[in-house]
Amino acid sequence: MYKSTIYILLFYLIYSNPLIAQSKLQSGIERVLASNELKHSNVSVCVMDLESGDILADVRAKKSLTPASSLKVITSLTALDILGADYQFSTKIGYEGSLDPDGTLQGDLYIYGSGDPTLGSTKFPAYPNFEQLLDEITKVIKAAGITCIDGSIIADESVFNSFPISPSWQWNDLGNYYASGAWGINVNENQYTIYFDGRGKVGRRPNIKSYYPQVPKLQLSNELAVDSAGTGDNAYIFGGPYNYIKRIVGTIPAGDGVFSIKGSIPDPPYFLAYHVHQELKKNKILANDYKVNFNPRKKKSQGTIIHEFRSPPLADIVRRNNLESNNLYSEAILKSLGLKVRKGGSGQLGISAIKRYMKKLGVSYAGMNLEDGSGLSARTFITSYTLAEFLRKYALKNGIEQSTKYLPQGGVSGTIRSMFAKSSAAGKIWAKSGSMKDVMSYTGYVKSKSGKWRSFSIIINAYAAKNKIIRAKMEKMMKEIYFSS
Repeated sequence: MYKSTIYILLFYLIYSNPLIAQSKLQSGIERVLASNELKHSNVSVCVMDLESGDILADVRAKKSLTPASSLKVITSLTALDILGADYQFSTKIGYEGSLDPDGTLQGDLYIYGSGDPTLGSTKFPAYPNFEQLLDEITKVIKAAGITCIDGSIIADESVFNSFPISPSWQWNDLGNYYASGAWGINVNENQYTIYFDGRGKVGRRPNIKSYYPQVPKLQLSNELAVDSAGTGDNAYIFGGPYNYIKRIVGTIPAGDGVFSIKGSIPDPPYFLAYHVHQELKKNKILANDYKVNFNPRKKKSQGTIIHEFRSPPLADIVRRNNLESNNLYSEAILKSLGLKVRKGGSGQLGISAIKRYMKKLGVSYAGMNLEDGSGLSARTFITSYTLAEFLRKYALKNGIEQSTKYLPQGGVSGTIRSMFAKSSAAGKIWAKSGSMKDVMSYTGYVKSKSGKWRSFSIIINAYAAKNKIIRAKMEKMMKEIYFSS
């Protein structure tokens, strides 16, 4: 009788207590983490049941770590709720002054920016790329009857503050395409491309063949060297916003043909004003000069509007932002949140708007410090618990279908397209990845094999291994979540 009672009690504990299921997932994740490569690392893991909020796995879940681009889930999903999926940025062409019968504009031509990060981009085929944008601007000016501008072409970027980057972004990032920051006027993804020719032997300096598009006043100091074939792009461009003297250092791999790297345009509003001036000049429409207005106190109202360029819907921008991990889009979205909620287009006001939204959602931001919206700052930190709880509360409010549609899908799309090969987990995991030097993270949702939904976040900082080894461990942990009951 005594033994029978013990067996019944054991059966109940094993099959009825949810802590047992929790411990299986917990031990599975801990087994993956028990390796020499992670011996000295900082790790934070949190897995939650979407419906109940039960924590199914916890490895220092409330430890604050650098998340890198996993942070983008908070910035982008918050914007969808506050600004709306149909929100569109608007760039307007207009003028101040009077238009004479002969077509002379007695005044200034304005380009009024809204912070649109997609203006002149090649990533949205239904919208004009940079060259097409210049052509369309010229056409609308002609259609307005303007034949001469007795004034300036002014790029008005005053919708955002004039400090485009986070103060804590690293110096070695700033000249590169992924760290352009967000301006009141962004164009061509705020990028230019440098082409190198004749790489030749290892150790020699490759020649700059050309760069495109032309950036006025830009000076390139080429200090690159050719490295062995297969070593990849290890070139860095030094020089931040408003700095036109750029140093190119590091290495590119040996090989035949042209090799290219991308840099950040020093001042995109000025760059656009210059190119509009040049394009109009080609079409015999002359203006005195071109300049930028970044002070909102100097321009309180817009003049006569002759055309408006609208961006793709925010839903499309957010999806591409998360699939490709686009820092420009995230920072423009962050400043737009500040403009909407706090009436000012700055990163700090955008961060304040995010905190307000999290509080309304019922998510604590204890242990969180945001320095940007993209996660590029090494001084941005957050806990895996906060990320997992944010996604859980967001899904409860907006539905799981709405929540997963903007994230890369494992084995299917985005930065996790190549993961979960030959596994039934493929197609059942949606996650935003994040990476920078010695930082890797994955944050998202899992529909487990048993059909239960989980939110999760895994962050690892300061690891002593190649990225592919850490990525494989991350993949194993996500599979553990999928196969958990």
